[in-house]
Amino acid sequence: MAAKWQKTLDDLLYNGDLDGAYNLLDGFIRDNPDDIKARVAFGRVQYELGDPDNARNTFETVIKRNPNNSDALKGRAEVCELLGDYEVAIRSYQMATQSMPKDVEAWKSMGILLTKLKQFSKADKCWNAILRLNSKDAEAWYNKGYAKMLIQKYDDAETCLKKAIQYKSDMKEAHNDLVMVLRKKGDNKAALKVCEHALKKHKNDDTLHRNKGNILYALDEPEKALEAFEAALDLNPHVVDTWVNKGTVLWKEMEQRDEALAAFDKALEINPNFMAAVDSRISLEAEIKANRPGFFKRIFG
Repeated sequence: MAAKWQKTLDDLLYNGDLDGAYNLLDGFIRDNPDDIKARVAFGRVQYELGDPDNARNTFETVIKRNPNNSDALKGRAEVCELLGDYEVAIRSYQMATQSMPKDVEAWKSMGILLTKLKQFSKADKCWNAILRLNSKDAEAWYNKGYAKMLIQKYDDAETCLKKAIQYKSDMKEAHNDLVMVLRKKGDNKAALKVCEHALKKHKNDDTLHRNKGNILYALDEPEKALEAFEAALDLNPHVVDTWVNKGTVLWKEMEQRDEALAAFDKALEINPNFMAAVDSRISLEAEIKANRPGFFKRIFG
């Protein structure tokens, strides 16, 4: 019987029929109240249907009967995280990893939550646990490096992010963060190499193009920087930073004030409260006004 309901449930979930899955499990549990696996599945469906309170109750019913059920513990953790009950969420993830020490997903979920809560040293233990299980886990290396970057341990961050790229060469996020780390360390030339290498595989990533433009601007190559910003805007014209960066190059390096003003105006169309664009536009307008010849001077020379 269990195999039959599982197969029917899988088909319903595959087709996105959550209501059908709910009705199936609700009926099955009424007839089989001691079926733990069905109850855990029921909690998952309740969660997916946007009913976290009842999902939590379902998972806790399982945990009362079987305190070491890792699936129920993970389910309760996810629900509590959604509800903002982070203390219970973390405790549930910890219990799940104690029950199943090789459950990579539980370690990962706990690490991500701890990172979100800025508990970086505790999160680091999660990434280390994963790496003890698999030293080539690129995602764990990336998450570890990302946390190191946030606490400004840039040498450690660089090492971890390079490991992530070593084991997953097309990981765009690792390339982008490595670029940021290298720039923080003042090594723009190395950052440019990473950026250009990443663009070979992710040529349609506007963030990489924007990062490349920022690096080239720092390396005093404004024309190439402008090309990179324009490439980023061709891919995604809705990023305020890119318009501001383009305007800055046009203004500061090329003295194309009208074009720069248009770029700042475009940024402010997207976000009227973006202070970098507001301040740049005010300063540029003041400069234009200061350089404009007076009325009598225009007439009489």
